Amino acid sequence: MSRIGSRGMSLPRIHARQRGAVAIIVALMIVVLVGFIGLALDLGKLYVSKSELQNRADSCALAAARDLTGATPLSVSEAAGYTSGARNLVLFQGNLGQLPGGASTETVTYSDSLSDPFLDKGSVTYALNTIKYVKCEIVRGGIANWFVQVLDVFRGAGAQMGPSTVAAMAVATTTSAQTTCAIPVYICKPGTATPPAPSSYAIGDWLTAKVGTSGGGVYGGGNFGWADLTGGSGNTATLANQLQGAGQCNLPAVNSQIGTTGNKASLADSWNSRFGVITNKTYGVTDFTGFAYTPTSWTAQKNAYNGSSTDSTGLLTNQPNFLTARKSYTPYQGDSAAGLNTKGNAASQATYQAGADRRLVLAPIVDCTNFATPGTHQATVTGWACMLMLDPMQQGGNIDTVHLEYRGDSSMPGSPCATQGMPGANTGVGPLVPVLVQ
Repeated sequence: MSRIGSRGMSLPRIHARQRGAVAIIVALMIVVLVGFIGLALDLGKLYVSKSELQNRADSCALAAARDLTGATPLSVSEAAGYTSGARNLVLFQGNLGQLPGGASTETVTYSDSLSDPFLDKGSVTYALNTIKYVKCEIVRGGIANWFVQVLDVFRGAGAQMGPSTVAAMAVATTTSAQTTCAIPVYICKPGTATPPAPSSYAIGDWLTAKVGTSGGGVYGGGNFGWADLTGGSGNTATLANQLQGAGQCNLPAVNSQIGTTGNKASLADSWNSRFGVITNKTYGVTDFTGFAYTPTSWTAQKNAYNGSSTDSTGLLTNQPNFLTARKSYTPYQGDSAAGLNTKGNAASQATYQAGADRRLVLAPIVDCTNFATPGTHQATVTGWACMLMLDPMQQGGNIDTVHLEYRGDSSMPGSPCATQGMPGANTGVGPLVPVLVQ
């Protein structure tokens, strides 16, 4: 005998009607869940597409900025931007991002300032040597939805969701690369020393020091001398701190005045610390190698950085160049082999292995005609050079026995004084490298 409900309906019939209602609710929930899943997946697809397009725009801008030299035609820069950008695929690295019917666009434009309009190479009105910024803009249309289109069946033809469009933009310029810090010496601008320095320096040339004479403070012959790069009076303690520490990293501006007086005999230990030459005290951090390059140990007397040397008969010697010595942590070879009189000993192998780049340094190039006037110890900075410290100072601290090797202007591409091409300060003196600004 069946039970009767309060409204005269049997319980089995009530349960049957409830089962029908649950089925409808579940069906509606499935539609909603599919919608949420579709929304999440399609938004994720758009996010990935946006990231890929941004990579493409960044690559385009950086490559195009590299050719903003002030003399290179903008067509070269534009071509470099398009070529580099095209290497970055889109839509999960599946294609180049080009669709028929104008669904995808890519533009490269230029400006002399971030506050001025960006114009394409054919419309640009700025002087070529003033153009500093390049912008790459990419628009990618026709990106079809994956799952959201399932809901279009329920919405009807008039409410369907069409393909999506994403865009990316990047602006780049060039700035000086990070460089090593400077040591407290100056280099005479070619042709300005007394007696005259060479009319030019070639990479690999060895430079000798200028020494202050005892009478009148006039500097003697040679190509470099001491200089206080802080703009101070040039006391010995300041120069010693620069040699023992990182050096002078906040560089004086071009056209500023630097210098100091005569010889600094007490700086021998500070200078030699970079070679790992130990006397009664240990100063600072040594270079990865202390191997000295002197007329005795390197008879070629040039290009000790990556060259080779010969003996008096013209045969190649087995002396390592600087790159080789640094790679193997070669210690200072001793006074006898180097032909020096430092009265010091080489540091341990472990000390060199724990060292740093301490012998590739910056030095200001100055107009040494200023020193022709007795009592004048200041000169005008005209540029910056990359130099290799070749040998330690001898006992007594006479700088006239020390040599530096010229490794080119610090702004030269590929300068060994640049730090892996990493962007530095906009007032730096390293080679120009591209950098994103937007």
